[in-house]
Amino acid sequence: MHSVLKCRNEEGYTLLEALFQLLIMGIFVQFLLLFFYWKQPIERQLQDYYATEWELFAIDLQALLVDVEDFRVLMGDRAILFTTERGKIEVGQSGYVIRKMTNSKGYIPLFTNVSSVIFVHEGHELKVEARMLNGRKRERSFAIGFRQE
Repeated sequence: MHSVLKCRNEEGYTLLEALFQLLIMGIFVQFLLLFFYWKQPIERQLQDYYATEWELFAIDLQALLVDVEDFRVLMGDRAILFTTERGKIEVGQSGYVIRKMTNSKGYIPLFTNVSSVIFVHEGHELKVEARMLNGRKRERSFAIGFRQE
């Protein structure tokens, strides 16, 4: 039993093993630094993406409101319905998306990541207040171009 307990390899931790582990740790540190160097511009670009998406939504909605026959706010300020030469267009929130429906057929997403939206109609102006999922609030006023007959 004495021979079983005796360890035959008594060399210990060698310099070569220590250098190899140091090399592996250095490689991991380099990857970690590269990750944080890469992460910052991506986060900045993602914030710019949401601002760009809001501006594109504003351009699309303003283009829809150019030649309107009648205009109504529906569902307690949560949607709008208006008639243009294309037909009846409804813009409202469904889930986390503001979407457009034309002539009661199909939906087209206009703006995403929205927790709530309020449409306020005052004369020839429409004010849209959108609260994003991250808590930010976006507001914009749109001119409604009523068709002259």
